[in-house]
Amino acid sequence: MTTNSLIDNNSLTSFLPKETVEMVKNHVGALPRDLAFEQDMTVVFSDMRGFTALSEQYDPHEVYETINASLALQSNLIHQFGGSVNKFLGDGLLACFSGDDRSNRAFHCVQQLLLALKALDDNPVYLPCHVGFGLNDGPVLFGLLGDDTRREFTVIGDTVNTAARLCGIAEPFKALMTQNFIDTLHGNEIHEHFAFVERALFKGKREAIRIYAICS
Repeated sequence: MTTNSLIDNNSLTSFLPKETVEMVKNHVGALPRDLAFEQDMTVVFSDMRGFTALSEQYDPHEVYETINASLALQSNLIHQFGGSVNKFLGDGLLACFSGDDRSNRAFHCVQQLLLALKALDDNPVYLPCHVGFGLNDGPVLFGLLGDDTRREFTVIGDTVNTAARLCGIAEPFKALMTQNFIDTLHGNEIHEHFAFVERALFKGKREAIRIYAICS
């Protein structure tokens, strides 16, 4: 056995979401192409505002350093709060929280991220780093997509789509949440840290949803 084949779990989880690593470890034999299972999760999307303008105005190395600093900060805190980064999305990411207290952990994580990213934005070493977030909780389908040349585990479903849409309308350093997410939070003190914003009807949805925001 060569040294290159000795890949431990820590090495794998630096490239793959922990849910993917556990799935591969626990599945016996070849992975079927339609492998998928349903699970309740908290889904978090982040996205940097003004990324296109940054890319046009600044040197690519400066843009890269800023994005990398932002994503590294986000990834570190997400893992500290027991979540996992499902994938990086250019200048943002998709993260998942599962298990006990998943919504509370995601909430407190994003609270800390808003403060940390504001501090990063104030650092003259980096370019402006205006990040917004969208959070939702509910059933997702966690499954295998692709073919033999390239496959990955990802989460799909209305829960994921709604979180992405909230992220898309969130202002810089704002985190928007659904009623479904709010309903899963517990602890009286946490209710002091968010507020109702509006009801919004997204294209393709039959009913308006109640939107909340984390208070600064």
